Amino acid sequence: MSSPPSLPPSPPPKRLKTQAEPELPVEAVVGTQIHSQTSAEPLVQTALEEAPVKALFVPTGPSSAGGPAGPSNSKQKARKRKQKRPVPEVYSPADVLFHDIKDFLGKEYVEDTLSQGDSAWEAPEDLHTQSVVELRVGAFTVSGESISAWPQNGTPKWAIIAPFAHPGDLIRAKIYRHDRLHSVADLVEIVEYSETYRGGEGDRRKYPENGCKYFGECGGCQLQPLPYQLQLAHKKRTVQLAYQRYFSLDSSLLPEVKETIPSPKQWGYRTKITPHFDAPPKWSRAKAVPPTHKAKTNGTAVDEEASANGAGDGQSEETAMNAVEGGAGAVIGGKGASEAGPRKWECRIGFERKGRPGVMDIEECPIATPVLNAKLAPERARINDTIMSFTKGATLLLRDSLPAPEPLPSSDSPFDPSTPVLPEDQHVAITNHKLPVYERVGSFLFSFAAGSFFQNNNSILIPLTEYVREAIFPSSTNTTSMTSATSSVDSTGPDPANPNPVQAAGSSPTRPTHLVDAYCGSGLFGITLSPHFERVAGVEISQDSITAAKKNAEMNGLGEKTEWLCGKAEDIFGGLPEKGFEGSKSCVVVDPPRKGCDEPFLKQLLDFKPITVVYVSCNVHTQARDVGWFLREAEARGVKYVVESLRGFDLFPQTAHVESVAVLRLR
Repeated sequence: MSSPPSLPPSPPPKRLKTQAEPELPVEAVVGTQIHSQTSAEPLVQTALEEAPVKALFVPTGPSSAGGPAGPSNSKQKARKRKQKRPVPEVYSPADVLFHDIKDFLGKEYVEDTLSQGDSAWEAPEDLHTQSVVELRVGAFTVSGESISAWPQNGTPKWAIIAPFAHPGDLIRAKIYRHDRLHSVADLVEIVEYSETYRGGEGDRRKYPENGCKYFGECGGCQLQPLPYQLQLAHKKRTVQLAYQRYFSLDSSLLPEVKETIPSPKQWGYRTKITPHFDAPPKWSRAKAVPPTHKAKTNGTAVDEEASANGAGDGQSEETAMNAVEGGAGAVIGGKGASEAGPRKWECRIGFERKGRPGVMDIEECPIATPVLNAKLAPERARINDTIMSFTKGATLLLRDSLPAPEPLPSSDSPFDPSTPVLPEDQHVAITNHKLPVYERVGSFLFSFAAGSFFQNNNSILIPLTEYVREAIFPSSTNTTSMTSATSSVDSTGPDPANPNPVQAAGSSPTRPTHLVDAYCGSGLFGITLSPHFERVAGVEISQDSITAAKKNAEMNGLGEKTEWLCGKAEDIFGGLPEKGFEGSKSCVVVDPPRKGCDEPFLKQLLDFKPITVVYVSCNVHTQARDVGWFLREAEARGVKYVVESLRGFDLFPQTAHVESVAVLRLR
């Protein structure tokens, strides 16, 4: 395991106090509840909630019509507000969180409460917004936040969600919003620490020089204090819960979820970061030279866009909060504030705070690669020097890249796999979203526009692509063993004698000779798996992606072996038969965006009827939905597919995110 970068010690962002260690039950594992409720489900999480809406900025007083609203009008508005009970979109982070809450409070209790109408939205009388309560944390949510029961004594009837606390901790939290059967709170302090989920390399209580000094305020990472094996266990549990909740078919159709494949790097792995900043408020630009044009980027990628918190005049919610709080680096003084001095505004460049609006100033990010952190300093200085020219908030792009090869590989002179791998200190940082990035994965070289999608953890791409290869060819005697990173967690891998627990022993899967890379992007899977197939095709609805994939195939000498087709969504596999691709001899790798696959695509995939489907997903919840739908539709057509394996990959250590790979085989 690589050591995290050393950082100067810094005071914790919140007042913390250490006392005696609370005693935990032996059965406590990542995500397991420890309160008296006997719910069996351990809990875990996958996505972050947005910072809360601040009541400070809700208009009060006279109505917009110019006078106070009458009683009848007020009651009518209240009734309308009461009728608006937003239910989370299915498979969304909020929906995943509600499943966590349901498991935590008990499914029967939740279902009974929901059947009683609005009572599910009515917080307990002794729980008020802006009140500070003391809680013993009961579990993790899937997204790595804490979930606690209310009342603390007796049968839990309400849940409270707070960040940066772990099961067993005794905390004080400030309630800021009520929702369906739960309240959301900011962490005020940790009164007693539970050591069960601490002691990892990033635990700054034990290792002050390690980890991230912004943890506890920045919303980017959730699991930093956990030992790495517990982070992996948390992510395995996320995959298990996703299929329990969204698969929609009998669980006997699923194999046991395998151990999560670790990232070879747990720090300094992220090859892309996108810090952002708010535009200066209008009053702060009054004394500056007014911009006569939009901010010039001098070829660097500052994507100017409306700030999520900004108003029409560039005034952000963060600026307003600073004005209210008068905090350090905030808007201070004003007309008549002689002691405070002139009004000031601080340019903050970084990431979103957790629990407060606006941007948190970040000087370095320990999970980003060294070259990106080195480039961040001059980029911050450049923005600070030109900030008054921005009328809207903007986002920076920094992407790790190999230097451009000279000469550039081509179909006539392809990339030489024996080329030595360049050390990290020879990498460069690209800041223009239109410029090409060069990245090596094993024996292959890839190029893509800096602003386009490519996996952001290069260190795990070889284990990922080799795992996919071995999943496709489980009985092959020609494939090599799993990489050390893979075997270090689960040395068994796919069992050649019986790769699928559901499948009858002794059956032999048909070996595919053709590969279809669906949602192919720049061609990662199609190109890295190409040596094991006679022909490879990539299909996409994005012409830019197809252009990049073709270029990458040519750079690696695969122009004649591969086809890259830009298809229509309603006929994505349409051009394959005429190119010699038939389902009866093909494997399809599916790597969709977070929303997953839509029904038309899955129907076309089933029409194509490939031998094997490998579904790689950055959102295991939509993956579980899609796999369930696919099996159900296949059975309705008299076709038999089985789920051969399920496994998570840790592409983003220190965070709660997990990538999931499902392997389906035609029987």
